[in-house]
Amino acid sequence: MGRKILAVLTLAALLVSSAAGFDTYWHSQCSQKVGEQFGFTEDAWKIMQLGNFSPDFFGPVSEYASKNLQRPELDALNQYAANNPQVRGAAIFFHFDNLNSDLHSNSDFDYLFSHLLQSTQNLLAGYNNLHVDDRTRKVLTLITLGASLHAVQDFYSHSDWIHNDFNKTDVKMAKLATGGVRAPTWFEYRNRNNDPDKWPFQVKAGIYPPIAGVQNTHTHLNHDNSRLMYTEYENPGQPLRSQAEYHNAGAVPARGDDASNLTHQQLAVNTAMAASIEWIDKLEENSDAKTAIDAAKGWNLKTHDPHLAKELEAGVVTQMALSCAAGTWNGADPPSDRGTLCRSVLGRKMNTLGSTTGSELVSEMIGLAANLVTPLALKFTGLFWDVHGQYHILERLAEGVGSSSGHYSFAKKSVR
Repeated sequence: MGRKILAVLTLAALLVSSAAGFDTYWHSQCSQKVGEQFGFTEDAWKIMQLGNFSPDFFGPVSEYASKNLQRPELDALNQYAANNPQVRGAAIFFHFDNLNSDLHSNSDFDYLFSHLLQSTQNLLAGYNNLHVDDRTRKVLTLITLGASLHAVQDFYSHSDWIHNDFNKTDVKMAKLATGGVRAPTWFEYRNRNNDPDKWPFQVKAGIYPPIAGVQNTHTHLNHDNSRLMYTEYENPGQPLRSQAEYHNAGAVPARGDDASNLTHQQLAVNTAMAASIEWIDKLEENSDAKTAIDAAKGWNLKTHDPHLAKELEAGVVTQMALSCAAGTWNGADPPSDRGTLCRSVLGRKMNTLGSTTGSELVSEMIGLAANLVTPLALKFTGLFWDVHGQYHILERLAEGVGSSSGHYSFAKKSVR
């Protein structure tokens, strides 16, 4: 057992990738918020969280394992990677990175958004007529929703969108009931300004792979964790350092102290949450897509499919363990309760954290990590991961957006 856990943690620790999006914690928070907003059951939004994790899981995880790790515990992952290279190839297009400096104009981003919206609607609508059992149909729907949301959320993490002072434009910052603020979403701004290439600002996304000596790299521009602390992969051998100097812009600039860095990063998170809710609304403008969502969001696995419920629990804990080991559960040294949570998951020790957060969800996660009978290993052979290889979710969502060369494809930019 110790050797198996070590293999998983060794894998995760070595695949801290600059291509990852919002750290898993923030992706999970956004996806949970969406689920609660639209009346999804807890099981349904947890499956959606696994779908949200899939562009990272099938990107850097399978890529590293297939090339570098040859251990018995990882044979299935290596075999999956060998048999499904197209899944890994598609995963890189779900982060709104400026891949190979291909993004040159606002209309390029507009194409990515509009194409992803159309692809997601078509895929969801098609599930209604797919000749599969009901459980597979629901898993496909929820995993697809989560994967598409990953891309939407990463736009606000990997670009300088929130570095614009929108209060100086005709679409203002929005105040939140919780007391914070958010920027307008892409679609909110576009609704008032129909031609993106005539906007008073040009959006930039971080260049990936990052290039030494270039300012707008992924490392510099991303808002993945609340401390804005990242390793500069473009400068090998450099220690983890603050990138706040590249975020001193917009209505809520980061100034290098913990408080302003957090407030700046939370502006990206709050905007991504609003954009995620908006995304479901836009998907449901297609009545067939809405039918698929409505059929899946009320799913209660504990009542109707206890075996799959246990598989979901294993998937959720595995997602957390990988993220904690890789330093993507809100950074390499997560603050407060999130740091305790990671240490508990990785150590497989019981700690309810009731006095720390009062969160039933956190307590449940800790309990699962401590008591899970299945080894804390990669549950990619289960239904929630297997649907990717069988139904090509990421590849179909990325059709027309990217090519096997790793470059974006804008040959049909006129398509709306």
